[in-house]
Amino acid sequence: MVTLTQKENPSQYPVPRAIFGNFMESGFAQQIPRMWSEMLFNRSFRQVAPLKAPTWEWLGFGPEQYNENAPFWHSGYEENDWDYFGEGLKADYTLGTQTFKGKTSLHLEGTGSRCGVRQGGLHLKARRGYTLRIFMGVRGDMLLSGLDGYAMSGSEGAQRPVSVRLADDTGATLWQQTLTVTVGQQEYVLPVQVLQDCTAALEIAFQYAGGLYLSWCSMMPNDNLMGWRPDVVDCLRRAGVPRMRFPGGCFVSFYDWEKSIGPRQEREPMESFYWGGLEENDVGLDEFCDLAQLVGFEPQICFNMMSSTPFKARQMVEYLNAPADVGMGRQRMLNGYPAPRNVRLFEMDNESSRKWDGLQYARECVRFAREMRLADPDIELMMIGYNFPLHRIPQMLDIAGEHVNYLIQRNAEPEFVAQMLEILREYNQKTGRNIRLVNTEWLPSCQMFGPLEDPEIPENFSWDGTITGDYRKCFSFFQIRWMYALNAAQRWMDFMSYGGEFASANFNNCCNTWGQNILNASKDSAWLSCAGQVLELFTRSFLDGCRSVNFESSQELVTAQMLQAPNGQRRLYLLNRTQQEQTVKLPAGTWSAQGLTAPHRLSAAGEGENSVEFFLPALQGGTVTIKPLSISVLCG
Repeated sequence: MVTLTQKENPSQYPVPRAIFGNFMESGFAQQIPRMWSEMLFNRSFRQVAPLKAPTWEWLGFGPEQYNENAPFWHSGYEENDWDYFGEGLKADYTLGTQTFKGKTSLHLEGTGSRCGVRQGGLHLKARRGYTLRIFMGVRGDMLLSGLDGYAMSGSEGAQRPVSVRLADDTGATLWQQTLTVTVGQQEYVLPVQVLQDCTAALEIAFQYAGGLYLSWCSMMPNDNLMGWRPDVVDCLRRAGVPRMRFPGGCFVSFYDWEKSIGPRQEREPMESFYWGGLEENDVGLDEFCDLAQLVGFEPQICFNMMSSTPFKARQMVEYLNAPADVGMGRQRMLNGYPAPRNVRLFEMDNESSRKWDGLQYARECVRFAREMRLADPDIELMMIGYNFPLHRIPQMLDIAGEHVNYLIQRNAEPEFVAQMLEILREYNQKTGRNIRLVNTEWLPSCQMFGPLEDPEIPENFSWDGTITGDYRKCFSFFQIRWMYALNAAQRWMDFMSYGGEFASANFNNCCNTWGQNILNASKDSAWLSCAGQVLELFTRSFLDGCRSVNFESSQELVTAQMLQAPNGQRRLYLLNRTQQEQTVKLPAGTWSAQGLTAPHRLSAAGEGENSVEFFLPALQGGTVTIKPLSISVLCG
């Protein structure tokens, strides 16, 4: 029998729902591209930079192992780039002319035989409507014409036939259309529908001696929601995410927000400077705010300080929050969004110790905060405390405390959090401020709690940047598992235990981040991961306005956390990380119960198969019996 002993009275402040926040990082894995409805990879025909060392260090294996054998793999991780075909075809890039998306276009030069570009791996559904857009043109001669710039002549033929085709894996044509393409690039819009579920290749081909320019191409299903995948939106709604961080992460310290706004067909794609790979730049500030509106979460914008300026940060706030007739608010209106976004939360860069020491960073926070509040005095700012020596935190607060609202730490261990809360209490009491603690990027414990049958699988998967080349020892092997989800449940319970002095937390990460995510999105479907299903259980059962009640348990791996509402309602969370059924003596009262479990610590949730099981814990005589490896919520 497991007994629970109440440690203290309910917390002074209510527990905020924002502890269940999440995090989307641009340029990191196949995350945002698979949440977005665009079906083509590298739709702007660019040379794709290879993934960089930090990616392989994070994964724990090298490029040769990044394939369908990786533990996290599904079709959402496939990147099918463009292939060239045709005898004698030459390909290069323009430099400033015939350019409509960024700085270059792809230039193909044919000799008269059939040639072009092809991209495979498109998963199409029968009778689902798609829209294919291609921005292209036939090569012509450039004629100078004074101050009016240049005109394109049609000396090579004002019109040329270009074939656009979808073919199945056997090469059979599923859909085809021949376009009459003119000199000078323009957009061609083509409705597409196929009669069967299939994996297809898109082919853009021509058969004349001469050139074809391709600036961009796009193919999206017509049922998208403001550009986002409906199944992804549904998963996020199920998960109940109340707050989302964007666009980084390490990506943000090299991010120019102004390049993320305006018509997508004109935005310059970019290399993900820190992680490597291509960031298509289809999802910027406005698209992210659209997703916030669709799902119902609060946007939390992490902004660039390390390679930007206070004035650019001020303009960003103005773009998001100013009226349509004020400064950058007018630019937002011209981009199609007249109403202010009213974004409240701004995070002051990421891992800034890469550039500054703690005191230098605090002084930069003052510079940025003063400028940004000229655009909106009501914004709330989050200052970094992690990665700086703990003894520097009071000094940093003395410098910047009057300008910020939150202090960020990433160490979520209860002993460390207690120490940080005491530092903030002392500062707030001394100054009359109310700075609260947040964790904007956290990962669960990577402890397995006991050896497995296979001695090659370790008990601790904590990341250390070592490339082992062994799937069974890499970070993602553990992160897709049920044990990882149970450890996440413990951390969410820890966040509850701190009461309202701990204001918010962002789980790392959202989608397709090599296993450390709450949802997965393949090319065919989207589903909640093990951790995502636990999050759904927590957010659906959570009571706003509750204070935390903390317990000690007689069994180390059976833990409890209770929330208590002013009207007497209660939620008791019971976590059993043992491999045995456990009976727990309950606090007095009438309870109902529900829970999640899985057969093994290494169970996972994959596409079309979910090893996570719903169950009803057995209530009898003031006790509850909970299954092995389970998380339960009791309502009373």
